[in-house]
Amino acid sequence: MTRLEYTNFHPKLAGLHAALMTPYDQNEEVSETCLRRLIEFIFQQGVSGLYVGGSTGEALLQSTSEREKVLNIAAEASKGRGALIGQVGSIGSREARYLAKVCAKAGFDAVSAIPPIYFTHSKKGILSYYESIIDAADGLPLIIYNIPAMSGVRFTANDLKELLQLSGVIGIKQTAIDMYQMEQLRRAHPQMLLLNGYDEMMLAGLASGANGGVGSTYNIMGGRYVDLVNRFHAGDHKEALTIQSKCNMVIDELVTYGVFPALKYLLYRMGVIATPICRAPLDKIEGKAAQRLDEIAIELATQGAGA
Repeated sequence: MTRLEYTNFHPKLAGLHAALMTPYDQNEEVSETCLRRLIEFIFQQGVSGLYVGGSTGEALLQSTSEREKVLNIAAEASKGRGALIGQVGSIGSREARYLAKVCAKAGFDAVSAIPPIYFTHSKKGILSYYESIIDAADGLPLIIYNIPAMSGVRFTANDLKELLQLSGVIGIKQTAIDMYQMEQLRRAHPQMLLLNGYDEMMLAGLASGANGGVGSTYNIMGGRYVDLVNRFHAGDHKEALTIQSKCNMVIDELVTYGVFPALKYLLYRMGVIATPICRAPLDKIEGKAAQRLDEIAIELATQGAGA
């Protein structure tokens, strides 16, 4: 089965979508100039689209008005460039519904949502949450965002099956290390959109049935992942593994220093954004971490965007 045989959604959603970071200025306000420059940098790397407002974008550390601003800037700056998925999930249904309406008005291709976090909710409550987002999205399809390590909500295969049966749900962003579940999902739902969420397992995700991906490190290495996917579908699995390992050597360093602060710092040192600032209490990069990341930034810049 090739990517072209998945027909339950617009084909452009079955691609690689960079999980967009949110640049800030020195006052920790959203920098529209840097956000636009980052979007241009990402699309130059050949990825299919953007996933806006997710974990990488620090959305849950932002106010609703800031999240709305980022969604609108991304929509305007990306017009005609690729697919747009807006992550609207929140601690409660009210904000999620509001942001789904923002995405519909701004021209997004789909919305996505983490489950409601912090409070323990019944299965009925979670289903109601997603149904309310679908209702507010004014016809935009919904992609469930399954990220148990950060949301604290662990869906079984049967839970995900029930969510996929909701009218308006077209697929899942599967940010989980369980490749057995990834394969189960593909086998049980051959027509759905299944996006791999862990960059370091992109190749494993493809082998287990994913027909696209969303990734934080696509911000800096998008071209590598495009090449990886092309090699995999061409049957050159040995080279695909070599590219995955090349990506993972960078990811090993990012994990050591904190993925999101380290990514921001790299983009800053590569001249794409004006500051490496993340929202507190995310860490700051300094000392030996900064020295090592400076070396990686030079390597990435020398190789060209995402190469």
